[in-house]
Amino acid sequence: MDAKTISVINKQVYQKYPEVRNVAPKVKEQTAGTYLLIYEANASTADGHAFKRSIRAVVNAAGKITKLTASK
Repeated sequence: MDAKTISVINKQVYQKYPEVRNVAPKVKEQTAGTYLLIYEANASTADGHAFKRSIRAVVNAAGKITKLTASK
């Protein structure tokens, strides 16, 4: 997957999940033409407790996000 496609995907993920903004994803190839991008960052609750936030994006070779999940 090329850098231009990853930057387009990053913009979409950062727009929906601003807490992972400026986090570079880990890119793993799953099957032929399908990639998994994992974003990990620390977030905090309203009362100040910190927790690890993980966003997983399954993307096809054309750069379209087919599945987007987040941990709580």
